[in-house]
Parts: sequence; C-alpha cells; structure tokens
Amino acid sequence: MSCDQVRALLRPRSIAVVGASRNPRKIGHRILANVLSSGFPRDCVFPVNPNAGEVLGLRCYPSVRDVPVPIDLAVIAVPAAVVPQVLEDCGARGVKAVAIISSGFKEVGNIEAERRLVEIARKYKFRILGPNIVGIWDTVARVNVSFIDVNPLPGGIALISQSGALIASLLWWTRERGIGFSSLVSIGNRADVSEADLLEFFREDPHTRVVAIYMEGLGEGEGRRFLEAAYETARVKPVVVLKSGRSPQAARAARSHTGSLAGSDEAYEAAFKQAGILRAQSLGELLNWSLALAMAKEPADGGVVVLTHGGGAGVIAADVLGRWGVKLMDIPPDLAERLRRYMPPFGSTFNPVDLTGMMTGEDLRGALLELLRDDRVGAVLVWAGQGAIPTPQELRMAIQGAVAEAGLGKPLVASITGGEECRSAIRELIEAGIPCYESPEDAASALAAICTYYRGRGKMRGELLHARGDEEVVREIISRAVREERALLTPIESFEVAKAYGVPVVEAGLAKDEEEAVKLARALGYPVALAVETPDVPHKTEVGGIILNLNSDSEVIDAFHRVLRNVKSKAPDARILGVSIRKMMPRGVEVFVGARRDPVFGPLVAFGWGGVAVELLRDVSFRLAPLSSGDVEEMISETKIGRLLRGYRGRPLDEGAVKQAIIAVASLMEEFSVIGEIDVNPMFVYEHGAAAVDVKVYLRARR
Repeated sequence: MSCDQVRALLRPRSIAVVGASRNPRKIGHRILANVLSSGFPRDCVFPVNPNAGEVLGLRCYPSVRDVPVPIDLAVIAVPAAVVPQVLEDCGARGVKAVAIISSGFKEVGNIEAERRLVEIARKYKFRILGPNIVGIWDTVARVNVSFIDVNPLPGGIALISQSGALIASLLWWTRERGIGFSSLVSIGNRADVSEADLLEFFREDPHTRVVAIYMEGLGEGEGRRFLEAAYETARVKPVVVLKSGRSPQAARAARSHTGSLAGSDEAYEAAFKQAGILRAQSLGELLNWSLALAMAKEPADGGVVVLTHGGGAGVIAADVLGRWGVKLMDIPPDLAERLRRYMPPFGSTFNPVDLTGMMTGEDLRGALLELLRDDRVGAVLVWAGQGAIPTPQELRMAIQGAVAEAGLGKPLVASITGGEECRSAIRELIEAGIPCYESPEDAASALAAICTYYRGRGKMRGELLHARGDEEVVREIISRAVREERALLTPIESFEVAKAYGVPVVEAGLAKDEEEAVKLARALGYPVALAVETPDVPHKTEVGGIILNLNSDSEVIDAFHRVLRNVKSKAPDARILGVSIRKMMPRGVEVFVGARRDPVFGPLVAFGWGGVAVELLRDVSFRLAPLSSGDVEEMISETKIGRLLRGYRGRPLDEGAVKQAIIAVASLMEEFSVIGEIDVNPMFVYEHGAAAVDVKVYLRARR
C-alpha cells in the first residue's frame, strides 16, 4: 500500500461523506457533524446524498461523481446493498481511499458481498478500510471520521484496533487520564487494509512514537507480511500488541506432538518474539506500556534505581522488574552519600532507595535530582503515596521540579498512589511528559517494557539459516505417498526424508519377511528394534507395533511375527508394508524437534524436552521459519533442556547436532509445502553427535 493512499486515509485533504443525513439520529449525520467539529477545514468537506440539497449548512451532492474537487477520502455510511455502487462512483471520480462504516458483510456471513467490494477497489486502484468500522481519528490532520462524538488528545501513540467498540470506549478513558494519540484506526473486517499496511505508514510517521495494536487474529496467509512489517517497524519504534483468543479452545486438535503442543497462540507468540513486538497481557498493559514508550528516552547503560518513601512499594516494584529480568543497580558509595542528605538516619540507600515516611517534597525533589544527574543511573522509578506529608500536588511539583532542573535524559516513570487528588496529579505529570501511574506494579511494568524494548532492539537476528538437502530424494518419496493418497509417510520414508536434509537419524532398513529382518539385524549389529512399517498408524506403541532390545536372530524372528499379529488385531485396516529394523542406540538426553504448518504464519518450528512425556512436560520453544541464527540460539536458551545441553551439572552435549536438526526440519517445511507436520521425537543427544530414533512426516490434506 503506497504512503499516499494511507495518508489519504488517515490524513486526508478532502473528505466526502456518503450517506450524510439531515436526521441527527442517523449515523451519516453524526459522521458529518464530527468531521466538522473536529477542526477539519469546512470547505474541504463534501456531503453526498441524492435526497438532500444541504446538510449542516453544506451543499449536498447526489453522487461522489458530482463533487467538484478531487477527493482523498470517501467515508461510506449507507446500507450494505448500496455500497458496491458507491465504490464504483468513487473509482470513477478517482478517490484515493475509502473508509466503509457500513456493516452487513463478512461479520454476518455475507462473504461474497465483501469480496465484491475488494474487486471493485482493485479495479480502480484505491484502498478500503473496513467494512464494519467505527471510524478514524487523527490528531495531526485534526479529523474525526466516525460516529463517536469525542476526540482524542494529541500524543505519540498510534492505536490500531480490530474491535470498534473497544477503540470507541477508550477515547473517554484515555482523555480522562491525559493519554494522547497521533491516530486511532478501527479496521473492522480487514477486507483490504490490514495492520501490516498501517505499520508501514506509522514506521515513517514523525508524529508517531509507538504503535499499539488490539488484535483478534490475522487472516489465512497474512502472517508473513505482518511479521516483516512489524519487524521493520520495531527496529525504529516500539510496537505493542494485545492479542486476544489465547485460550486452549482456540487451538486445533492435532495428530502430532508438534500439533498437540502448538495451538494458534504459539504461532502468534513466536511471531511477536521474532518481530521484536512487546506482547501485553491486558488492556491496561497495552495502554500503560504505550504511554511510557511514547514518552521515554532510551535507557542509559546503568541499571535501574527505585526511589520510594515506603519499603513495601519499593519491594513490589523491584519484584516486577526482577520478573522481567531488569537489573537494579548497586548504589555507588558516593551517590549513596549524596542521597543520605535527603533522608533520616534510618533511611536506606540500598536499592530500592527508601526516603522513609519522614520524606518532604524537598527531600523527594533533591534525591530524584541526584539520580537524574548521575550518568551511572540508567533509569529511575519513583513511587510516592498520599499521606500526611507531602500532599499529592507537592509530590507532583517535586517530581516536575527535579525534571525541570536536570532534564529527562533517561527514562523516568512515576507512581502516585492515593485518592482523587493523586489522580489529578498523575494527569498533570502525564501532560508534562512524565509517564505516571496509580500503582507501583503498573509503573514497574511500564519501565520494564521500556528496558525490554531497547535491550531487544539492539540485538541482531543474525543470518537466515537453510539446510542444503537432497531435494530429489524427498520429492520422490513424497510424490509416491501423494499418488497413493497417504497422509503419513512410513517410518523408513520419514527417516529418509529427515536424513536427506541433515537430521542425524538412527541406522534403519526395511524388511519384507523374517529372513530379510534377520539379515538387516546382523548388518546393523545387535541390539536392534523392530517396528511395523505402515502409513496408517502414527503411534505404533499403542497397537503393539514396536519391540525394542532384540539381541538375537530368534528374537528378531519372534518379534517379526508378533508385531504383525498385534497390528492386524488392533488396527485391521492398516496397510502393512513390512517391518523396519533399527539400530538400538544408547540412551542419551532426549530432545524433541518438530514443525507444523500454521494457516496464518506458515511453518512453525518447535524444540524442547523429548520422550513419551513431551506433552506433559511442555518444555518447548517455538519460532517461525525461516529461522535465523539468533532464533535457533533463543529456542535452545528458552528451554530447561537447553540448560542440560549446555552443561547444567554435567558436561556439555553436542548442541551443534541439535541446531543442525532444527534447521533441517525448518528447511524441509519451507521447501516442501505439501508437508504439514514433522515430528523428530525422541532424538538422543550425546557428548558427540545425536541420533533421532523416531521420525514422523505428515502430508497436508488435499483441498
């Protein structure tokens, strides 16, 4: 989407309101009234209604085609059945962008009608926001294109929301607290313009310092573009997302371990990590973090200092920061000596710094001034509560006074806890450019978000990794399975596919009769394992289809016949192609590597603790392919099994072999779109080398 089209959508120079009405109770009337009252130039607003000559003192035109000047933005508020013709008129007139307030499309099952809107927009090369939106607010253009008659305060936050009701209700909430916005955009059904389009615009927008998104979900196949747009944006300014729908009910049932572990939310979580997005867990966090990030400077190299006059609040803040991995600095002796001037002898210069309940406004001002001036202090959190002395206004003046004298060269987050007077002081601090909250937890969480964003922004993802494999081997195996209409490769086929791309696998072979089984077992060397070779039974232990630790020819012959009897008894319809003979490997540390194809983001790769209890342990990390070197490092670091690999209470194991398997699985998923899921579990990892003892490859269902 071109910047000109987004600018026409958010910051138009001319607006046509299609469906403008003389009836004050109609949405079209309210939209026109709000456009005019928001401060947008009156002579650049053009009502469109074939049944009215004038609305709100402005000449009304029968059609967009009749408007005498070029139109940047057409706002449509007419019945759904009329919208296609209005879009045709917009296209003929050369309108740059259209915002469709009208509902009655995909949200009520009218999918074909919504698809028709996009077809018209494509034909005339304009873009659509919506349909089914509440509207757009932009404080730079001073425009309210909505049916909600309240305007946001100006500020540095751009808010994008899939919920119109939510964005509307937040207008009053944020005005009361002094939180300001550059833009608020309701995107409704997202038929055309998406979060990715808006991220690309706000990335370059000098009026926007942070992008906040309330997201319910992306459409099928949209994930890759969103990930790229978010990654590029987060490199230059923070992106905060509140993603709803993370409950287990949102995840599909799956056949593989990967699918069991990875619901839709795991794919979003992986995307947010890889893009450098901060994921909020509540609406409060979304707004609190965005406020702080829009106002704060980048933290200096030093640690954080918590300044309080109550030990309890200081400990609460320190706990929150600690959970985020934000380090409290050790107060240097000379700084401690200067801080002691502002506290009684029983005060504490340990961090959190406690000025005690004897603190005055001048004490708070002086101590904060010392911290703001000291280059060794990276960021400051100051908490004060309403009490006998000082008053909330005196607390506010003390904080502002220190900032006025020292400047704000580092992040400062404040919290004032108490009654109505405190809320007034909080708003005044926010208006002065100092993020302030009612509780120490909220303040600490906001400061942690600042530190986390800037700490992560400096990290490079590293080069993208790809395994070079034998494509012909894999293609031949998969083609055979597709011809036979199989959804699961056989065990031997799965081993061959994994091995072709570099997964270290156990030695194995296929036997059609007992003589071949014995011959293979001798060639591999005892002990061996024997498993039925079938594409119809994913978990062979459940049907008695696998026997371990066979140490002689006679044991192999007996096991050969036993597994065939077991499978024929418990899975009589399974196609049996023979048995696989596998070299028994010494037990190593069991890890799991897997992947499944997410409908939104594509290949989702998993690594974690392996074995039969993989779902129970759930020690697993996810990333989306293609993987970078940084992604693979983080996947291992995020798991407990990763600590074992790196030598926790023992010698380090072959991490390189694990990385090789992760990259191989990711590469297979990228190159072969017909693969739906891959499970490598368990893979034994040794001090030198590794061996996957079970591999499953599932193919996607044909549409």
